[in-house]
Amino acid sequence: MSTSVLYHAFNLKGITYRATRFTGDVIEYFADVKEEYIRCPKCGQRKFIFKGQKTRSFHLGPMGRKRCFLVLSLHRIKCNTCDTLWWPDLPFMVGKHRFARSFALIVLDLLRFGTIRWVADYLGVGWDMIKEIHKLKLQRLYRNIPLHKVRYIGIDEFSIRKGHEYMTTVMDLSEGRILYATEGKGKEGILPFLKKLARKGKKLRAVAMDMGISFFSAVREALPNIDVVFDRYHIMALMNQGIENLRRNHQKELDDIGKQTLKGNRFLLLRNYDSLKPDHKERLDALMQANQPLFVMHSMKEQLRLFWEIPEYAQAVTFLDTWCKDAMLSGIKELVKVAKTLSGYRTAILNYFKHHITNAALEGTNNKIKTLKRQAYGFRDMEYFKLRLYHLHTQRYSLTG
Repeated sequence: MSTSVLYHAFNLKGITYRATRFTGDVIEYFADVKEEYIRCPKCGQRKFIFKGQKTRSFHLGPMGRKRCFLVLSLHRIKCNTCDTLWWPDLPFMVGKHRFARSFALIVLDLLRFGTIRWVADYLGVGWDMIKEIHKLKLQRLYRNIPLHKVRYIGIDEFSIRKGHEYMTTVMDLSEGRILYATEGKGKEGILPFLKKLARKGKKLRAVAMDMGISFFSAVREALPNIDVVFDRYHIMALMNQGIENLRRNHQKELDDIGKQTLKGNRFLLLRNYDSLKPDHKERLDALMQANQPLFVMHSMKEQLRLFWEIPEYAQAVTFLDTWCKDAMLSGIKELVKVAKTLSGYRTAILNYFKHHITNAALEGTNNKIKTLKRQAYGFRDMEYFKLRLYHLHTQRYSLTG
């Protein structure tokens, strides 16, 4: 073994090899610091004396199935010119961490194919070291996320723990990458980022979101000149909730006279008609023949689904206004409530035909986040979790935790 081999095998610079020790499945390389790598960090002079000594052990990449370590003798150094005291810092060191840069690179390569726990077990180290290496890498990658090319963003929230704990994410819809994540789902969490985006995102044109007042209020305050587009999924969810409320109210009336006509048929009313099997369509048709309000509301839902297939903005305006007018005239309380809501948010709904964006990409990413949490058995380090979210767009394979 020689200093040259340590350099070429492990990229260790600034040391002189002394000896090797083999103990079980461990190989230890003993070395000293080369004096030409010692320079005062304050004045740059090379005149010094030693003031104390210690030994540091660094993890190296494995050699076959043997774990490798560098055992380095270090001297605390005092500058003869300016009296500065310091410990030498060599190119392969990563701050005060107990691993060499070459070991960190091996960890990052392995994390492309396995979980943190698997990599830790394979290398014979604690999972916290593997996590710390990955965290350091992600911190460097996402210290400053560029915003100058962002044209469309989506805002949504997802549950991070049981007990109504949420996190809000902002996604670049064109690139499919998360730009920002914050705990909670209120206006205060995303407002600072939106103000930053107002300064740096000069190409921003529109924001897709659900119909929640907190997100809408934050965007209107920070980005008053940017179009808001209410997401199709949440508009249809509002309509489906109206149908469900109507079904429950009618079933309560039927319960009083001992009938169970509407129970067990919830999915028939909420699923798209053309997605139903033939026998389910027959059941739904029979159900609606026996209940006129449900027939009307279900028919209005199927009409509303066609709204997003309209090719031109002017036609969409006519369609929405006519639909809301018909709904208001129906006299069905639940349908009237939906119509009033859509009329109140008319501009944000019609903005879809200017930009043709939805939150579908962000909703799909939320499913990836669930997989990420499940494979990692949750995250105790919230900063690391956010960094994993920022990195999620690079993962085209099975997610690692």
